Amino acid sequence: MATAIHIEIDALFLLILCVITWQITHSVSQQMNRILFRYVVFGDMTILALDIIWMLVEGQTFPGARFLNNIINAIYLGGVVIMGGVWYLYVLENLGYKLTRKLVLSTLFPGFVFTVINLISMKTGWIFYINEDNCYIRGPFFYIQTIAALLNLFVSMVHLIVFYFRPQTKISKANILKLMSFYIVPFLGTLIALPFSGMPGTWTCAAVSVILIYMDDQDSAILRDSLTGLNNRKTLESTFASYIRQITEVKNLFLFIMDLNSFKQINDTYGHTVGDQALVDTAKIITRSMKGMQGIVVRYGGDEFVVMGFLPGSAEAVNYEKQVKQDFENWNKEHDNPYSLSTCIGWSKYQEGQELNDLIAKADEKLYQEKRYRKAGR
Repeated sequence: MATAIHIEIDALFLLILCVITWQITHSVSQQMNRILFRYVVFGDMTILALDIIWMLVEGQTFPGARFLNNIINAIYLGGVVIMGGVWYLYVLENLGYKLTRKLVLSTLFPGFVFTVINLISMKTGWIFYINEDNCYIRGPFFYIQTIAALLNLFVSMVHLIVFYFRPQTKISKANILKLMSFYIVPFLGTLIALPFSGMPGTWTCAAVSVILIYMDDQDSAILRDSLTGLNNRKTLESTFASYIRQITEVKNLFLFIMDLNSFKQINDTYGHTVGDQALVDTAKIITRSMKGMQGIVVRYGGDEFVVMGFLPGSAEAVNYEKQVKQDFENWNKEHDNPYSLSTCIGWSKYQEGQELNDLIAKADEKLYQEKRYRKAGR
C-alpha cells in the first residue's frame, strides 16, 4: 500500500513537471537563469522517473532485475548530488554571479564523482547494496552521500541569507525570499525520509517547490514587465479600483505619466542593449523618487512610465514632478554614461466618479503639452 502511494505521488508530480517542461521548452527565452531552471525541472523529472522505476523493480525476481535495481540506484544517488549543484548554479545566477566554465565544472564535479562511487558501490556496498531478495539496503557510508547531496543546497542557502542582509543587492529581497522558500518542503521531506529507507525524499519533495516557483514566475510574467521588473499596465485597473476607496480629504489620488526624452536617439546611436539599460535605469530613478509616497510604478509601454499614488494636494504634485526631474539630473551626474536621461511629465488629479481612462487621458494631454513646449524651446 505504501509503495503504491509513493508511486502515485511521484507520478503526479512527474506529470505536472512534464506539463511545465512542455511549456518552458517552447519558450524562446535564452536567459541563463531560465536555462538553469529548465535543467532543474529536467533533473527533477529524471529523479522522479528513476524513483518510480526503482519501486516497480524492487523485490522483483525477473531476469536482470537485480542488475537493473543496482543501476537505477547508482544513477539516482549520483543524480541527486548533481541536482544540488544545478540548483546552486541557479541561485548564483539569480544573485548576479558570473557563471564561468571553471565555476560550473567545479560545482558539478562532486556529482559526477559520487555517480562513479555509487557505480563502484554496486560491487563494494559502500553507499548501498542490493541483497539476495533484490531489495535496496543502505551501506555504511550512505550518510556521506546524503551530506554531499545536501551540501550544495546548504551553501546556496547561506549565499541567499548573506545577500538578504546586505544593504544593497542587484536582486530584490522579495526574490531572495522566493528562492529561500524553495528549501522548506525539501528540508521537511529530508527530515521525514532519513530514518526510513524508501520514503519520498528531498527531490521528490523538491518537485513541490519547483512547481511553486514556476507558478510564481508565471504570475510575475502576467503582472510584471520582464525588462524593468515594474508592474505592467494590466495592474493599473485593479490598483485604481483599490486606490479610489482609500481617498480622504488629505489623501488625494494622482496619476503621473512620464515619457523618456530622446529615447529613439539613444537606441539608434548606441543600440538596443544600451536602450534597454536606459529603460532599466529610468525605472530605478522613478522608483527611488517615490520614497515615502504610497503608490505604484508601472511601465505603461515603450519608454512611457506611470506613477499612481497619494499626495495631499496639487502643490505636492508639482513638487513631486520637480523632484523626479531633479532625480534624473542627479543620476546623470553620478553615472558616466555617453547619454543623458531626462523625462517629460504630465499629471492629473482624480475627481469623484472619474474613470481610469479619463484620468490617464488628462495626464497624457499635459504630457504632450510639455513635449511640445520642449520642442519649441529647441
